Amino acid sequence: MANYNDPASAMIFIEIVDAVLGALAEVNPYSSGAYGSSARELRSELELILTEGGSAYTINPNNDGLCLRVDATLRHAMDEAVKAADRQKQNSGDHLREAFAAAYGIKPNPSVAYSHAIKAVEAVANPIFLPNSTEPTLGAVRSTLDQGRKKYEMVIDDRAGAPASIDAAVELLNLLWHGQRDRHAGGPTSRAVSQEAAETAVHAAALLVHWMASGAIRKK
Repeated sequence: MANYNDPASAMIFIEIVDAVLGALAEVNPYSSGAYGSSARELRSELELILTEGGSAYTINPNNDGLCLRVDATLRHAMDEAVKAADRQKQNSGDHLREAFAAAYGIKPNPSVAYSHAIKAVEAVANPIFLPNSTEPTLGAVRSTLDQGRKKYEMVIDDRAGAPASIDAAVELLNLLWHGQRDRHAGGPTSRAVSQEAAETAVHAAALLVHWMASGAIRKK
């Protein structure tokens, strides 16, 4: 049995709250339980306690556990990317939520976070850029945009006042694609994904998902 006064057990309370949130995610968010509050209300109360108490943790985007509290601007960008992805009715938003939870959860899993970041971009990009492909992948999307730079443009203007090229999007895709060093084992550059790389990948994926889902990259 854990000794709650033992400094070595400091995380036990966080783990308990994390487990309770996981259980609450399985019930109807609007039905009232034994204490007269719905799961949604309980989560709201918990979030208020965490915020006012200055906790390093907050409720993750899946509402099924805790994650580290990140910069408000980064979290807002993530939330906006998820909303844009959800409007596409693909499962890109689900993958972004999973990626964020894996990167910033109480027990981070960098490899899982990076994998879901890749899948999040694939889910929104494949139907847009590879609608007829039988085996669409992020690598194929990257090649399609790289080779078709003159066929696409950004909604934002360049320094001359014309629609900007998609160079930034292609380079960000290259960064995300090549950075997943644990995708294949046994190669000379294969290695485990670091925590820092996973966090970077999650936010890079969020930006790409938002651009693609909102139509920021378009055909000329």
